[in-house]
Amino acid sequence: MEKDLLQKEIPTNKWLWKDNQPEVIRNTSLDVKLPLSSEDENTMHRLIDFVRYSQDPILNNKQKEDHLRPAVGLAAPQIGVNKNMFFARFEWTKKKKSEEHQDSKDNAEEYAIINGKIIAKSNQIACLDGGEGCLSVDKDYKGLVPRSYKIQVTGYDWLTKKEVNLTLRGYKAIVFQHELDHNNGKLFYDWINKKQPFYSEDDWFLI
Repeated sequence: MEKDLLQKEIPTNKWLWKDNQPEVIRNTSLDVKLPLSSEDENTMHRLIDFVRYSQDPILNNKQKEDHLRPAVGLAAPQIGVNKNMFFARFEWTKKKKSEEHQDSKDNAEEYAIINGKIIAKSNQIACLDGGEGCLSVDKDYKGLVPRSYKIQVTGYDWLTKKEVNLTLRGYKAIVFQHELDHNNGKLFYDWINKKQPFYSEDDWFLI
């Protein structure tokens, strides 16, 4: 896999910016001009390489000194760049029908979104019943993070080289909202109820 990296560096935890570095993590990211500059191409390459590498149990084994926490997604501010870009990779244990964003070799679905924006969202609330985590947050914030169950996202997908208009539900919608939050200077724990961290309502959908 290392020979398959899109850039020259092996992904490392040293790339990550944390929530105690608000000058980037809490900043609003700028939209990116297309086609990407070489600098912005490298940023996208690093996002993709980090997530793919982190999900590889052989390369990123737990005995590795610089073991990476496996990531579903990573946004540009998390590697110190305030540009509206993120990468998400969903690995599925069950086979799914072939999709535009699906890698049939390892049954994964990948999105490399540039200038992503939520243009519609449902009133139905969904959240991960175990809460959310983040590579840029070391403290363990416990609590439910309310998200929209269904969202519509527009942007440009670097992998397909196309403008996309995506309708996402459930887990994928939650991941997209988490990553898009990063590009707006928000973190998951901002949405946790401060007085009742595990507060929920009867019609909330727990995943």
